[in-house]
Amino acid sequence: MEPTVQSAENPDTETNTDLNVDLNSNIELKKPLSRNQEKKLKRLEKALQNRAVRRKKERETRRAKGKQNYAVMENMNGEKVEIKRKDLKKNLMANSANKLKIVIDCSFESLMNYSDINHLCKQLTYCYAANRRIEAPLQFYMTSCSNKTRELLEKSGLANWDAYIHDTNYLQVFSDIPKQDIVYLTSDSPNEIQEFDDNKVYVIGGLVDHNHHKLLTYNLALKNEISHCRLPIGKFIYMNSRPVLTVNQVFQIICKYTECKDWKTAFVSTLPKRKKAELVDKDDVETDNSDSNNEKEKSPVKKVKKENLDDTNTETDQNIEIQVKPEGY
Repeated sequence: MEPTVQSAENPDTETNTDLNVDLNSNIELKKPLSRNQEKKLKRLEKALQNRAVRRKKERETRRAKGKQNYAVMENMNGEKVEIKRKDLKKNLMANSANKLKIVIDCSFESLMNYSDINHLCKQLTYCYAANRRIEAPLQFYMTSCSNKTRELLEKSGLANWDAYIHDTNYLQVFSDIPKQDIVYLTSDSPNEIQEFDDNKVYVIGGLVDHNHHKLLTYNLALKNEISHCRLPIGKFIYMNSRPVLTVNQVFQIICKYTECKDWKTAFVSTLPKRKKAELVDKDDVETDNSDSNNEKEKSPVKKVKKENLDDTNTETDQNIEIQVKPEGY
């Protein structure tokens, strides 16, 4: 008998071949995801869900970077205005209507360590920035600026500053001005300044001493036979801490006063909160002055606490008013 040959068109042969599929075929079976792949998939899904929030943050970041090109300055009315930093280059001392001369005396480098010199340089940069941001800049001088102070300031772009920088002393810089017209601003002076004079030169001591060198600038003014005065802080502001201010705080107070012509506004807007500055009540000042004027007429009264000398006495202490006669009475 002849063997039967199945044709290719026979459906039985197709079904047989489909059933006889072995493992060596090219069919790929889906494998379960690993733990790392599951974590990646979850992170991707979370990222897609937070895409809107991320886009919003990116827009805010771009706006913030754009605002970096603007600087905030105050006009004559005390209102804050944003201007382009490029426009600050036009705000020069030569074009300013304010001719008040303020000098920072940097001749105290030998009395400071490197950290204090670095702090002084930061305060000087604050002074320069404050002067650039007022409508009418002061005539800003720095004298005896040399050695480490100058090296640190050059890293802050001193060469591009709109300021008068001198290596020599302020007495040599202003040798053509009478000594009585050179005023050293020191908190130890008994004289209170009432108004600034454009014909005079006002000197601020560039010193960070943490109150180690008391009366230094005051004695220096006496030695050089120049005038001296202090800001009228006590008239308008009561401070719980010491009334000694930093270089940039004094400079910023002067800048503010030249704009508003009001000492109270200049102090309140400049002094930091850590100074705990409070406004002085005029009624208290008047009563203090009246009491001081009537000291000769009235005898002062002191309250003395009576202590129990006897151990057996159990009564409470009492406050007794004792009349004390003034000297020469």
